[in-house]
Amino acid sequence: MSAEIELARLERQVLGVARVSRFLVAVDELRRMLAAEDPRLVARVLALVAPAIGKDLAAAVGAAFHLGVTDAVKMIGESEPKGVPVKPPSALVTAARAAEKAIAVEISKARKLARAGADPATILSPVLAASNSLKRDVVTLVNHAGNAGATAVADAAGLATVWVAETNACVECLAYSGRVAKPGKTFPGGLTYGAKSYNPEPIAYPPRHPRCRCTVEPLRSGEYAEALRREADRSVLRGFSLESESMKTRIEAADRLVSKGVD
Repeated sequence: MSAEIELARLERQVLGVARVSRFLVAVDELRRMLAAEDPRLVARVLALVAPAIGKDLAAAVGAAFHLGVTDAVKMIGESEPKGVPVKPPSALVTAARAAEKAIAVEISKARKLARAGADPATILSPVLAASNSLKRDVVTLVNHAGNAGATAVADAAGLATVWVAETNACVECLAYSGRVAKPGKTFPGGLTYGAKSYNPEPIAYPPRHPRCRCTVEPLRSGEYAEALRREADRSVLRGFSLESESMKTRIEAADRLVSKGVD
């Protein structure tokens, strides 16, 4: 994978985060003012206007979709095939707008609580929870859109897609790495290196779960898919993982691989 393609992939994963930074900065400022019992608190809360996060996130979803299309076209080394949609799936745009609504509701409640003289924890707790949900939605929706774009190009060109997971992905996502979906078809459900899959339904493309970092690419060679499968086995056997997944899970997964005779 060239540096240009790798950079584009990373950009797709984080695209949209900057668009919601205004809101997160405002929350941090509010927290500091509460800690200092600043008399400007009420005025600041009342002046805190919810930014058009859904609108911005919807734009980020569209940009990620087109970036996914551009990446895939470069990978197949041809001009963009006919039949590629010009817009991302409507469900992603709807989800982006729902994220805006959720934030707007919580900030509206915060204003009312501030006017009523509520304690700082009561004011901030739901707003901070909503901001955490927003961060998750940004990563998930944008990655979803990018993979939708790549899949659309592969389908239009009559090419299969291959699932690509990172080295420290979870045991479910690693089980998909190197798997291939035929044009217009889905990846099977229920794959995992773990004891049990929590996602039994087939899936067209990542994300497999919130904050998933997996991607899909047009399949250019069977050897590449096989290499991804070997790398996934190696990752499990070496115990690579994020802190969000227990080492116990990886050890048990490695035991299952060894018992199957994986070299």
